[in-house]
Amino acid sequence: MDRRQTLGLLGALAATLTLEARTSRASTALAVSLKDLVSRSSRIAHATPLEGFSRFENIGDRRHIVTYSRLQVHELLRGPSGETEMLVRTLGGRVDNLGEIVHGEAVLALNEACVVFIHTTSEGIDQVTAMAQGHYPLTSDTDGTRRLTMSRAIPHLMGDPSGAATRLSGLKFEEARTLIRAVRP
Repeated sequence: MDRRQTLGLLGALAATLTLEARTSRASTALAVSLKDLVSRSSRIAHATPLEGFSRFENIGDRRHIVTYSRLQVHELLRGPSGETEMLVRTLGGRVDNLGEIVHGEAVLALNEACVVFIHTTSEGIDQVTAMAQGHYPLTSDTDGTRRLTMSRAIPHLMGDPSGAATRLSGLKFEEARTLIRAVRP
């Protein structure tokens, strides 16, 4: 390695070390208001994904991988009662050794309880409303208090700083339930 290459390498290393590390997201979306999220949803459920499978489907004029998740419904926060399970489609997934990532789409992790906003397409398929903005995994504090968290796949949100993701994230499950039920679409 000659002197010029060594100096160039050291300069690149110094520049890298002096740059501030920043969090980046793969996509950007407009923040959806809680009222809009509720009004666009046919059902809102406290549910747990029990199993899932992926396959190819034609969406529009292209072939895509989609994932279907079977959700056990613990409680419907909004929508017709009596439903104990739902089959929900999300975009992306893995079929054999091929995978497709859809940035900003909800990722329903198996055995992870969540609050999920669902809408039914014109083809009769249940999907998460507003992609990751309609999915809130539940975590438990050390005292057992369950709280909503933002979906891991949430994109960078622009627009209304008091959108649904900001309003719901961090709330106790009981507080979120009351807030969601109080929304008049």
